Amino acid sequence: MWSQVLSLLAGLLVLTLPGLVLQLLAGVRDLLWLAALTVPVSIGLFTVSGVLSGIPGLALSPLLTVGCLVLLAVPLALLARKLPGARTRARRRGGDFPPAVSPRLVTLARLGGAVLCLGAALLALRPWWSGLGDWSTYPQEHDTITHTWLTAYIARTGTGAPWELLPLDLLTGGPVSFYPSGLPLTAALTGELTAGPIVGFNLVTALAVGPAFVLGCAALAAAILRGLGSGPAWTSLAGGIAALVAAGLYRPGVQLLHDGGIAPNAVAMSLAPGIIAAALTLGGRQWSRAVLLGLGVAGAFAVHPSVAATVGLSLLVCWAVAALTRPGRRELRDRWPVLLTAGTVAGVAALGSLLGALGEATRTGGWPPDTRPAPLGEAVGTNLMFSYGGYLDPDQTYAQLSAALLVLAGVAAVLLTRRGWTALALWGFWLLAGIEFRTSPADGIAATIVGSFFYKSYVRIQSHIALFAPALAAFGLLVTALALARLVVRARRSLPLVPVTAVVLVPLLAGYVFLASIPYAQRNAEAIASRYADPEFVRVDADDRAAVDWLGTRSRPGERMMNSANDGSTYAYVDEGLPVVNVVTLGDAQLPYTYHLLADFREYPDDPAIRAEILRLNIGYVYVDSEAPLIGAGPGAPENWVGEPTFRLAPGLRNLDGLPGLRVAFRSGSVTVYRLDRKVLAGM
Repeated sequence: MWSQVLSLLAGLLVLTLPGLVLQLLAGVRDLLWLAALTVPVSIGLFTVSGVLSGIPGLALSPLLTVGCLVLLAVPLALLARKLPGARTRARRRGGDFPPAVSPRLVTLARLGGAVLCLGAALLALRPWWSGLGDWSTYPQEHDTITHTWLTAYIARTGTGAPWELLPLDLLTGGPVSFYPSGLPLTAALTGELTAGPIVGFNLVTALAVGPAFVLGCAALAAAILRGLGSGPAWTSLAGGIAALVAAGLYRPGVQLLHDGGIAPNAVAMSLAPGIIAAALTLGGRQWSRAVLLGLGVAGAFAVHPSVAATVGLSLLVCWAVAALTRPGRRELRDRWPVLLTAGTVAGVAALGSLLGALGEATRTGGWPPDTRPAPLGEAVGTNLMFSYGGYLDPDQTYAQLSAALLVLAGVAAVLLTRRGWTALALWGFWLLAGIEFRTSPADGIAATIVGSFFYKSYVRIQSHIALFAPALAAFGLLVTALALARLVVRARRSLPLVPVTAVVLVPLLAGYVFLASIPYAQRNAEAIASRYADPEFVRVDADDRAAVDWLGTRSRPGERMMNSANDGSTYAYVDEGLPVVNVVTLGDAQLPYTYHLLADFREYPDDPAIRAEILRLNIGYVYVDSEAPLIGAGPGAPENWVGEPTFRLAPGLRNLDGLPGLRVAFRSGSVTVYRLDRKVLAGM
């Protein structure tokens, strides 16, 4: 128990301390910014540290990261002192909306907002705490195969530069196939301070898609209210309510991790609301804040480049709304120099990742859609009502109706008050994108413009709706409470409006917590457990652990192990540093032998080319798991070598017993490790 708590505190320290230090040294005292950018700025620092590790003689480590922190902190502090910038001014309120609040009630509202944010962060973390069972629990989903071994590779080698990641050969470090490394970099650093790559990966994932997402949504809601000229009381309450709504949402984090282990996309998407909030509240001539924003954008981009579309398209929506009014156009004119500065900083800090992402752009946009066209009514209903869908709920039987009702209340509130258009526009844009993609996933507007950034994946596009629902829901709940309070005040004219609003708001929030937030969190915990603590399918289990432990005491330096990455074999590298032949489940086109051996390894007695490849690679062991999970093999198999739409067991690793030079060295359950006598092969 205490070891779990200490690991959690260490992970929290890694994700928050660097970003907090940089912001405080830059003179940032705005709680909105601290909530929005602390984690993205920390990951941005790790991204810069990774780039520096590409310099010969430097290796990524906590020490290098501390040095990089100092190098960034000093000029940032000097910049903040020399060019402090101007404070952002809230727009003047129109009429009595929202009503003015006395100083004493402002303090209480701020405290209430802080309590709501803290409670929401804990509520968002709870499903991960219980669903994992232990921070060292092995993930079972497909994509986490890559995330975990890449985390281990960074930790073992100190390699962190984007042009050096992902290595397809663990012994030589090349060739390299670009892979977003912001998450593995952060996980590797966290693992060094805790208990290794698995613990580091699980901690960073849980904290980013849980508490960091919740605080980012709080910051976005507060930023939108601040843009309306609301005082600190209303912005604090709006942030707290948005955090509470975000804490129970199934998307983006839980579903993306459940339906494929899509961790980098989930983390980057979870950071987006905070980044957008910071961009919306960046004032003219706030140069040090512009640098921080650019560093945060670079960090999120390094986690997954698709965040450029998430943030970029969303900001275009916000600016389009602002451009409809004269004050909005004036603010845009005032802010473009600092926004350009932030973009420049982001481009420089993430240049390596940017170049790598551009090289993969064609492949990313060339994937076929992952869903079939649906009727318009179904597309509208499932997106509007926050149905679970996916692998958890394939028949779309369940939905987060309470959250949907709050969002619809927000829509009504915007239309009736004619305020909060930014919140409605953000949610509406991504809602329309999700609906249009669902109805025309192959050739629709959303598929062409938006889908190419997200592998034509419906679950990724649909998840964007959840990023902006909390802010709209918070606005709706506040306006509803104000409307009910006005009814009470009209009946009892002696009662003050603001205190009555607070009295009305408390039971509304309490009802949502007990009727929605807690049940939602429980279902999220069950979904997470089905991929971790109580998995529905198993990729790595006790048999794999036993095999890896056995291999760790016997494998020789420079000796490779033949494997299929679709089973638990890659954890031989994660846990023991044993170089496996295949780190990609279906092989990679840059190294044709990876999939040639998967297809024909067992033909080595009769195929001299296969024998020569085995001897060249210095393969000493062969790892076979006869109960690997089923995965899709569509466009991911080079040369379509699988020949089928799905893949489970490599043909070349079946029926190996009795082959010359190959003997069973270890067997436990479905896992068998063979010892290969290369002398026998050399003599054939």
